[in-house]
Amino acid sequence: MWRRLWLAIALFGFFLALGTVGYVVIEDWAPLDAFYMTIITLSTVGFGEIRNLSPEGRIFTSFLILGGIGSACYLFSLITEAVVSGQLARVLGERKNRKALEALTGHYIVCGYGKVGRKICEFLRAEGRPFAVIDADVRYLERFQEEKIPYVIGEAVSRENLESAGIKKALGLFAALGDSSKNLYLGLLAKELNPSIKVVARSEDEEAALVFEGSRIDALVQPSRVGALRMFLAMMRPHVVDLIEEAMVDRADLQDEILVEDFPLEKRVKLKDLGVKVMEGAYAILIKRRDGRREFIFDPELELESGDILVVIGHERDLQSLEKRFVEARKRS
Repeated sequence: MWRRLWLAIALFGFFLALGTVGYVVIEDWAPLDAFYMTIITLSTVGFGEIRNLSPEGRIFTSFLILGGIGSACYLFSLITEAVVSGQLARVLGERKNRKALEALTGHYIVCGYGKVGRKICEFLRAEGRPFAVIDADVRYLERFQEEKIPYVIGEAVSRENLESAGIKKALGLFAALGDSSKNLYLGLLAKELNPSIKVVARSEDEEAALVFEGSRIDALVQPSRVGALRMFLAMMRPHVVDLIEEAMVDRADLQDEILVEDFPLEKRVKLKDLGVKVMEGAYAILIKRRDGRREFIFDPELELESGDILVVIGHERDLQSLEKRFVEARKRS
């Protein structure tokens, strides 16, 4: 389609130049008059001759009409086809996408837009983190453009595609392809192009996990194992799972980590001087009231009542000790 369009533009340009030069040579007109006469002739607007033509000029005009109008009609038909079929909009979208990719810095790259990759993108968007996607499936193109996701259509295990996604300016890369061996190679390639980038890779089998352990990849995630653990915890410790999901997915007002290097200290500082509570024994985090309300515990004076659920973290022995204190408290009441 686009090759034919460029050919039509070149053919129309040829007749435009031929007509201009022809009128200058045959009729001895000024270049501007010759160009104008060529335009009104090829566009068939019917303005008439701007000057009287010689017999040679009329013959030349006749051949110019026969060849030039055909090329003009062919060009206009291709432009109409491009607009109607949406190809023009797609080209404009690709140009906008290239600018978006070039503007990215301190971003994350998601390789693979399958079930796992789409969820990662949802979490990144919820966090307000800039990101780009690399996937070989052209069926996602329209979705990327609609959702304004910077994208690269092509194989992720490609230097060119990684560089197009701004690998050298990225903070992290998610290797979420369905093939564990490709994820391993992708992680190594990413580290080669940007040694400081953090790589989290997906693995679907235990044998591949052993290979990943000896690589430079920062973290390995096995979706099947994570899913099994999530199901187990949902059965055995459902309220703890709810707390984790609220904190990580539902954007509870919690900070998961603070890097000390972001706040340079001249000397060591004790945690208690910063007002940080250190976990001793069973550490209470949340009270889930019987009416459904959740209260994070910042005040040790908070009271429990029948029907409440206390979410705690601690070693098994500490939890058992806490249960004994509950029994004693019930006896006293």
